[in-house]
Amino acid sequence: MSYKCVNCGVAATALYKTYGPSVLKLTKCETCKGTVDKYIEYDPVIITIDLILISKEAQRHIIYNTEFKSFWKLLIILALLETYGVWHNDSLFSIAVNNLCDIQNNSTVNTTYLSIPPTYLPEPWSECVSWRQGDKEDADVFIWEKDFYVQFLATAAGNLVFLLNIYAVMTLMRKLGSQKVVCSSQVVRGATLAAAHGALALPQLVWGTNASPHTRLLHYTLVWLYGVGVYSNMLTVLYEGPRLVTIPLLVISNLLKFVTIFHMSPIIRRVLT
Repeated sequence: MSYKCVNCGVAATALYKTYGPSVLKLTKCETCKGTVDKYIEYDPVIITIDLILISKEAQRHIIYNTEFKSFWKLLIILALLETYGVWHNDSLFSIAVNNLCDIQNNSTVNTTYLSIPPTYLPEPWSECVSWRQGDKEDADVFIWEKDFYVQFLATAAGNLVFLLNIYAVMTLMRKLGSQKVVCSSQVVRGATLAAAHGALALPQLVWGTNASPHTRLLHYTLVWLYGVGVYSNMLTVLYEGPRLVTIPLLVISNLLKFVTIFHMSPIIRRVLT
């Protein structure tokens, strides 16, 4: 396993040296002269706080210097959480769909329609009809459970498009400039770590039932902006790319993700019916 200095990102051969059953000495980086990975001796709570504060050092520690084998479990949990927000009509994506499709009354109490002027949509947005759902209280619970799984598949497809677009563009940038090689598994681990910011939407999903649509919009927008910062920092750790490239890339990738989810949901629903 190859290690990295959490301070400068230079490759390291070892994180520490052992001198007995209970004695070890942390390795010094030959480039920056600092400790290769100070987080070895830190409590997980401190590491989590540094991750929340968007620390590059903490991200390098998790991506390069730990096993992090269960990242796929975290990825599934985060995808389920994101799916629940869309299915429950309480997410930034739902706000966009409700306003683009002029949906004032949707399938749950958390309708996020903002009463903006009517939008004249082009032909590709004809799937709006599929988003005008009925009342969940009057429908069979199994129908809505099936709709949740349909939404999960569409969300997974959107996340896949998001990751593929980032990986393709950053790989192209690497070939044109930096020679830093980043494997796909590291990209997935880093993206999973960055996607954990979605948990910040959980308080609004649980306790924000009586919140106004504008409050939901503000909350989810702040969470999304924070997520862009986390992802941008992660891409800087992985590819050492400038933020002038990573931030526009993340915005475009998120738009592609939302468009994919919007179009895939009706398609999957029609295939399964």
